Amino acid sequence: MSHLKGGGIDEKTFPPFESIRQAFGFLPNFFRAQTLRPDLIEAEVNLIGGVLVQTQEGGLERRQKEYIFLVCSAANMSTYCVTAHCEIVRGLHLGGPEPEQIAIDHLNTDLPMADKALLSFARKLNATARKVDADDIEELRTFGFSDQQILEAIITVGIAHFANVLAYGLGTVPDFDSTKVEAVLSRLEPALR
Repeated sequence: MSHLKGGGIDEKTFPPFESIRQAFGFLPNFFRAQTLRPDLIEAEVNLIGGVLVQTQEGGLERRQKEYIFLVCSAANMSTYCVTAHCEIVRGLHLGGPEPEQIAIDHLNTDLPMADKALLSFARKLNATARKVDADDIEELRTFGFSDQQILEAIITVGIAHFANVLAYGLGTVPDFDSTKVEAVLSRLEPALR
């Protein structure tokens, strides 16, 4: 499950784990692997819950944030996070294209052009953050995104990157069958070099 030995948290009574189950429909190994520091799990749950799960009026939709997570995780070759978020998208019945297709090639889906622009921005920020400039932000505005929505997109990219690094470092084993995602990512890897 992880490179590290877990702590003594009772998974059934630890309140953040209940919040996680309600938000995602299951308790990801990602959080189980961090039980040595329950305080950090609580902080992560608050951050992820406040940004990814909760939808503020005028903010990004949950599906858009999940799609950002998918695009960034695929670009970072995070089998764990792509597998988990594909299942989250399915479990939440968010509809739209297959989540694996969004992860690897969002431009060739039937997503609205505004969502494609948002995901292209997220991918650029994830891969080459130093190259993002005012023109990139202005382009998102031309697609109707507010500054609040752009801020949420930027923070979601940061959370995805954080989660990808954590999953790799912890050696987190995917919660679901990752065969399909591994095959998709192996085809994508040469293009990312």
